Amino acid sequence: MNEDHFLDGFLNPKSVAFYGANNKGQSLASIQIMNLIKSNYDGNIYPIHPYLDLVMGYKVYRSIKDVPEIPDLVVIVLPAKIVPQIFRECGEKGIKRIILISGGFRELTDDRKNTLTEEIVEISKAYGIRFIGPNCLGVFNNWYEKKEEDKAFNISIWENLPKGYFSIASQSGTLSSHIWFDPENLDLGLGKSISVGNEANIDIVDCLEYYKDDPNTKFIGLYLEELKRGRKFLELAREITLKKPIIAIYVGGSKAGNRALESHTGSMAGDFRIFESVFKETGIIQTDQVQEFLDVALILSKGILPKGKRLGIITNSGGPGAIIANNAEKQGLEVPEFSKELQKKLKDILPPTASFKNPIDCTFDTNLPYFYITLPEMLMKSGEIDMIIQYGVVGFFDVMMDYLKVEQIGKYAEFDIPPEEEQDKLVSKLLKPTLENSKKYSVPILYVNPMNFNSPWSKRLRKNGAILFKLWDRPVNALAKVCTYVEFLKKRQFESKN
Repeated sequence: MNEDHFLDGFLNPKSVAFYGANNKGQSLASIQIMNLIKSNYDGNIYPIHPYLDLVMGYKVYRSIKDVPEIPDLVVIVLPAKIVPQIFRECGEKGIKRIILISGGFRELTDDRKNTLTEEIVEISKAYGIRFIGPNCLGVFNNWYEKKEEDKAFNISIWENLPKGYFSIASQSGTLSSHIWFDPENLDLGLGKSISVGNEANIDIVDCLEYYKDDPNTKFIGLYLEELKRGRKFLELAREITLKKPIIAIYVGGSKAGNRALESHTGSMAGDFRIFESVFKETGIIQTDQVQEFLDVALILSKGILPKGKRLGIITNSGGPGAIIANNAEKQGLEVPEFSKELQKKLKDILPPTASFKNPIDCTFDTNLPYFYITLPEMLMKSGEIDMIIQYGVVGFFDVMMDYLKVEQIGKYAEFDIPPEEEQDKLVSKLLKPTLENSKKYSVPILYVNPMNFNSPWSKRLRKNGAILFKLWDRPVNALAKVCTYVEFLKKRQFESKN
């Protein structure tokens, strides 16, 4: 079980000491304490400061020696030059876990003669300390002490996030935290996040070992700049991807990218072709774009993988259907022409002006049950497709309400717009049968509404479990990445049988 893994103590500490916090709220350590307060953390918090008496309402201690217990975790946000002395004091106290946020160890020197990293590594060995960093942004655990309740251990992300089964390990603090600054528009829960920084003691491989057996991690996201233990990474990734998908962004390979990495964490980036080979060999889903990273994670979060790469397209407009089909084939997906039998069934229920070969172009039609329920069900039951993209799930009531506001005519009855509560019920009735069929037939369905992502109808769709996009390129591209992973699984299963 992963509870025996040493990283579990970093994510579930019952007490934390902080160096570098003050009452101005301008230091990173102060923000981290505020994050703990916001996340309902109920452990002990011990600020360490040479002259303040209170920090964020907590009693301050002059030294770690004065803290009444041995804290489970120490967080350090101090100038690099005094960190070795702090490490010694922590070692003498009996501290076994440190998160070193501070930078200035190897990433700021041109000649790489900065010996501070070597110094703290030697001190940590002498006292049996494990530490994350330096130059990291902390950790986040939405499953603090494995509890279902609204409680987290958060010293990394500035927002309260919904619980999820997506966990991240990142060599960039920004990617592990900043991408979650707009949780209302992500529709994606987070399980755990570990910013490993320069990896002087704990690295990406350690995180993979931990996530491999973590019951609350069902898929993993990585941001990579270099690999210190390439062989072990390869072995672990090859094992994990057979059970849990891994999505990865690798930064490096270009002159500008490598130069940025050296100044950022001091990383020596490898050949991009080597990383591509590693990803292909292990089945890691590779992407260069943060948005695509999140889009793939959103699809995986529903837990429904397509069985193949045959795409069914339902639309109420010809142009988007053609663009989706064209892009899908460019991305390696298939857009098969439906069988004569299925075409006949579709032709019997579609308007005379509709197209039914794939894409299905319904043209404009306000018959919502047949658009949301009947057509997707027919495709899923047919066995002729593995996934669906449905364009045009617009909110007609939103359009009517906007018209009423613009014209200021106030003729509610003429437009027969149902009250808010009735619209909520309507969306639930429209989506529930199709989402149940999606699970039953293992056919993921992605919806596209070109209206504002925060329009009332879009919010209702998202609230009821729809994977929703505003335009049509992103869902195609993300599905193609998922299908590459599915093909990898099929290949491995075939090899294991032969």
